[in-house]
Amino acid sequence: QEPKATEFISRIIVFIQQLIDKEQAYETTDGVYFSVRKLGEKYGKLSNQKPDQMMEQQIAAETGKGKVDPLDFALWKRSKDGEPFWESPWGRGRPGWHIECSVMASEVLGENMDIHGGGCDLKFPHHDNELAQAEAYWGHHQWVNFFFHCGHLHIQGLKMSKSLKNFITI
Repeated sequence: QEPKATEFISRIIVFIQQLIDKEQAYETTDGVYFSVRKLGEKYGKLSNQKPDQMMEQQIAAETGKGKVDPLDFALWKRSKDGEPFWESPWGRGRPGWHIECSVMASEVLGENMDIHGGGCDLKFPHHDNELAQAEAYWGHHQWVNFFFHCGHLHIQGLKMSKSLKNFITI
């Protein structure tokens, strides 16, 4: 299957609401954020960093109005003028980057998966955040049994990427 995030908006909204109900997420003036510190030392399993070590990277990655902690990350962002949006209990907006993946994988594969992979650049924050929200949602400590992270291929000094249109197929 090749799921598309836009096909899962209603499930994303339910997933986020469940995290709010479990007091693992909170609403602000610009959206809904996941409360990282409520996970304690469980956050950062993949990057093998403690939350305080991640602080500088996360602040640079994502700022938001009303965030309780700089490490907290967006589950839902209210849309600005001209941006795409979907209706939600928190106003017109769009899903955060990490929640899309957790919801789609959970819908397709269930509450646990054996293998998840990606580039080494996705360990933090993307995969750490996916794990955090999915494990909080499902209420257990291991959403993924094995992660495989690989290095990048470079073409003419640039990382090979579909978005850069500099990829070669086998």
